[in-house]
Amino acid sequence: MYKKLTDEELVELLKSGKDKAFDELYFRYRDVLVRFVYLRMKSIAIAEEIVQEVFTSIWERRKTITIQKSFAAYIYTSVRYMTLDYIKSHAVTDQYIQEVLDKNEVLYNSHNATEDAIFYDELQKAVDEAAMLLPKKSKEVFILSRVKNYTNKEIAEELNVSIETVKYHITYSLKFMRTYLGEFN
Repeated sequence: MYKKLTDEELVELLKSGKDKAFDELYFRYRDVLVRFVYLRMKSIAIAEEIVQEVFTSIWERRKTITIQKSFAAYIYTSVRYMTLDYIKSHAVTDQYIQEVLDKNEVLYNSHNATEDAIFYDELQKAVDEAAMLLPKKSKEVFILSRVKNYTNKEIAEELNVSIETVKYHITYSLKFMRTYLGEFN
């Protein structure tokens, strides 16, 4: 029944609480949107995550959602903006990592060795504490990547997961570390 309906009819049914209408919209657009995001991000895991977040947002706002033009235009725009937000947030994460690395370099080249050693010990302790709070798989990936200096490919082989999964866990871990270690910034 739902397959024959237009997107606009499905949106109206969704607003009235018909979850099958949501399912139909999801199945109509999911794969094409994942491909759309993949072309920009080069990661299936990230593409799926972004598309899932957009559809989750639509589901959460289903009763109040307002679509000006077509549902297709709305969903593509939403996915495009979510992708841009993802890119911006990771640019910030990468910048933070570089700042921490630069600070560590300063620690080694500084003249106040005692003060720097204390700061470095505190930072190392905080990193260790944060690592212990990570979910199990993220912690494993983080330790192999950042402590043992494994490549993504080596981690994937060691843990018997895809490289995309490794990238996801590294991204998650670094976001978590950035939040947890905010006082050291």
